[in-house]
Amino acid sequence: MADAPHPPVPPASDETDAPARVLVVDDEPSVVDVFREFLSGEGYELGVATSGEEALRLIPTFRPDIILTDINLPGLSGLEVMRFAKSVDPEVAVIVVTGYASASTAIDALRQGAYDYVTKPFDLDDVQQIVERGIANRRLKAINRRLVAELRLKNEQLQRHETELRERVRLATWQMTTLYEVGQEIGANLELAPRLDLIVARAAEFTGAPAGVIYLRNPDTEGFHPDAAYGVPLSARDDHQEGQREAEHALGAAGEGRPVRAVRDPGEPALTLPGVPGAPVESLLAVPLVAEGQTLGVLVALNKPGGFSADDESFLALFAAQAAVAVRNSQLYEHTKSLDRLKSEFVAVVSHEIRTPLTSVKGAVELLSDERYFKNNDQQTKLLTIALANADRLLVLINDILDFSKLENASLPMSMERQRLEPVVHQAAHNLRTVVEEKRIHLEFLLAPDLPDLMMDSNRIAQVLTNLLSNAIKFSPTGGRIVLMAETWEGGAVRVGVRDHGEGIAKENLPRLFRKFSQIDSSSTRKAGGTGLGLVISKGIVEQHGGRIWVESTPGEGSTFYFTLPGADRGVAGAEGAGTRRAAAA
Repeated sequence: MADAPHPPVPPASDETDAPARVLVVDDEPSVVDVFREFLSGEGYELGVATSGEEALRLIPTFRPDIILTDINLPGLSGLEVMRFAKSVDPEVAVIVVTGYASASTAIDALRQGAYDYVTKPFDLDDVQQIVERGIANRRLKAINRRLVAELRLKNEQLQRHETELRERVRLATWQMTTLYEVGQEIGANLELAPRLDLIVARAAEFTGAPAGVIYLRNPDTEGFHPDAAYGVPLSARDDHQEGQREAEHALGAAGEGRPVRAVRDPGEPALTLPGVPGAPVESLLAVPLVAEGQTLGVLVALNKPGGFSADDESFLALFAAQAAVAVRNSQLYEHTKSLDRLKSEFVAVVSHEIRTPLTSVKGAVELLSDERYFKNNDQQTKLLTIALANADRLLVLINDILDFSKLENASLPMSMERQRLEPVVHQAAHNLRTVVEEKRIHLEFLLAPDLPDLMMDSNRIAQVLTNLLSNAIKFSPTGGRIVLMAETWEGGAVRVGVRDHGEGIAKENLPRLFRKFSQIDSSSTRKAGGTGLGLVISKGIVEQHGGRIWVESTPGEGSTFYFTLPGADRGVAGAEGAGTRRAAAA
């Protein structure tokens, strides 16, 4: 019977403001009457059963807080009533009553779950105290149970919150780390096309999509044109197809700054994106590429199974903000390169146009200076000499500008051959003998006897040596000393140096020496003149040979310009395989 299912029961009085319910179970009418009169007067709600069987029927519906039961009942005993009551409500307080109690009987009842016991004849004051303690104990247990349940609930909520917070932190950390890493990856190349390919591939990867497209805004038409794709082929044609209008609407909305998520409904025709005719769109996520308040284009992820989530949209929007800056920088970079190319082409054309008449003028001056044909007085000879020197100077400047233009366009020709360095050094010095003699410069050669052969363009290396020697002569005092040295260097290379004993170069000015059109602002520099391109051209030539160039200087003691060239045995494979090589941009 104890295991039988019970009907719904009312809540215990400890869970409401109702009076405590007390069930009296006794087969003696006189005892029942005493308890009824006494307990009703104390404000309790009273229930009565005169047998154990009746008590078992009453307990599930009456739901007592306290049970006062005789141990020795006809039929079911008081202990059996107690066990049943505990099965219904484990916290019910059972007080056993007996007139024949021994110490062992009382202890046995307490061990089986009784709250307390009273003996017949009993004192009602003692009964009252025991009942009040039982009710208080029951209500305290109920409060504890409620607090434990609340604590358990709060703890579960806290654990869920902690788990959610930990997941949010993990996701945010992953997002920041990923954005940083992909930012480093994107920043490794300024060219626009590789950046777009990388951006669209990462966008698909981050959102779990198999495909993606980047559309950039056409500044002339204000429309969007597909410039890069991942996982789908791009088409040069833009034929209008069924479903394309809706896709164009999504692109337009994203282009206005509103991210768009869309999933094709079953039964509807698949969307098609402009420029991607062979890829029906089952789902898409489009976010704008905005930099400096300007919409540059739209980044689209395509065909994720089940569609894209709000988290996908949030993260792709973060990535798009970073990608937009990279796209903008690449566009500015390519625009700058285009302007530089136009500038170089203009300079080259103008220089050619100037050099042609200048060559004619120089030829005429040389002819007038030839004493075999013309007899000139001293004044005329002096003027013709000045004119010829300035014509030579202009030709050098024009040639420097042309070489620099070719370096920037990677079109400076190099004819590599296996050669010795010594003849090239002496030839460069011989070309400047007139200037050396005029300033009474003492030119000293320190060339190691065991220099290896070099794979080089002798004319271009002579040009480098001429530039370095010209600078050394310009900044050396009259009667000064210049040392031209060459020695074997690390890895079978050769190190060449040109040392002067002029005023030297301040440390803060050293980084500017190899920048185009850069000159150190000093009285000697202004007096010497020049375009500031000689060192830039020399740097480009040396680097095209696989070497490097640098300067060491101490103010007041002079400067030494060094450059290295790899030995022929080390550089021959690459040089011969390349044939005629083009110089990289300085």
